[in-house]
Amino acid sequence: MSALTLRQRRVAVVGATGFIGSHLTDRLIREGADVLAITRSVSRLGNLAAASTDCVLALCDICDRSQIVGVMRRFQPEVVFHLAAHPDAAESPAHVAECVRVNGAGAANVLEASRDAHAQLIVYGDSTKVYGNGPVPHRSDSPLLPICSYAILKAAAWQLYTLSTSFSDLKVVGLRPTFVYGPRQNYNVITHVRECAAGRRPVRLLGGSQTRDPLFIDDVIDAFVAAAVTPAAWGQSIPVGGGNEMTVSSLCATVLAAIGDEVPIVVDPASQRPTEITRSFCDNLEAERLLAWRPRTSFVDGLKRTVEFWSRGAERPSPSLRTRKLAAEMSGQLFTYQATPTLAFKVLERRAPEASDRRLSYHEGRRSEDGVHVPVSAHRAGPRIVAGGM
Repeated sequence: MSALTLRQRRVAVVGATGFIGSHLTDRLIREGADVLAITRSVSRLGNLAAASTDCVLALCDICDRSQIVGVMRRFQPEVVFHLAAHPDAAESPAHVAECVRVNGAGAANVLEASRDAHAQLIVYGDSTKVYGNGPVPHRSDSPLLPICSYAILKAAAWQLYTLSTSFSDLKVVGLRPTFVYGPRQNYNVITHVRECAAGRRPVRLLGGSQTRDPLFIDDVIDAFVAAAVTPAAWGQSIPVGGGNEMTVSSLCATVLAAIGDEVPIVVDPASQRPTEITRSFCDNLEAERLLAWRPRTSFVDGLKRTVEFWSRGAERPSPSLRTRKLAAEMSGQLFTYQATPTLAFKVLERRAPEASDRRLSYHEGRRSEDGVHVPVSAHRAGPRIVAGGM
């Protein structure tokens, strides 16, 4: 990039309706960027409610090479944030295949599409899980020792991205966050505790002595933005965390205190998953040196803000002129999708979501994560999207 700012830059967020992606989209808009929000699924469009009047939406499956190449070619982003991924889960042949398809081939398609569109930089959403049960604190040059299919494919995609810099002008930078939490979070140990407390059930843990390093969503978004505008960091994947290693059982106790409730916490060391990471911790020395970044939010304060979000509900969109400006630049390419009677998006192309274009939303527990038992609930379809001419 010619200037160390994202203002008035065209920026694509791949996986924009996800937890981190939706918060990043909100932040990029505040930074003054022109944002393309790319998502495969329609079930989480509510996460972009606050950004709906300020971004352009593209319904696109990164596993479909022609789709993602076409979308990137039309929008011509200068910076691409790649956050779409199949999440970690209990291992099975189906899960392994999906990690290969999405986190492997899908990531390769995003790389090709970015190069084809002459993007200047990819910011890759990596994970500290690539270090497996290696030593802590995590370092960018620590050996990659992934012990689950999710982490194996995450590590492989990053290596592919760095390889691409040897035969193209595209720059890459990665961030490896620890356990990210906050408003709109996916089903995880924190939401598990909340549901147990609401149902007056014990909090049952798979293990309990394993450690996590909670990182508040606003802090990790600061790190992503810093990575995009700090050339000295490009070429590296930098671990970032909250800087506070704690056991999962003590984490659960802190969550119960934050919501003002008491239920028993039941640990079960014998049930710990074979792919469980026993310790996770970042002291953030590299992030401070390369990005001038450190987390600003304590776990107690982050939980307080999360609980406040739960009590007040979702954000609502506010009027803006940004999409009008972008619409004028892309005249004839944008259409209107009416997600609900009160929520509409400008979309890059007219594409009705297919019947199979549905994914479980974050509150429909679908996996075991961070040492908690996650119940499997019934599959529900996402919201209906209606296409209309602009």
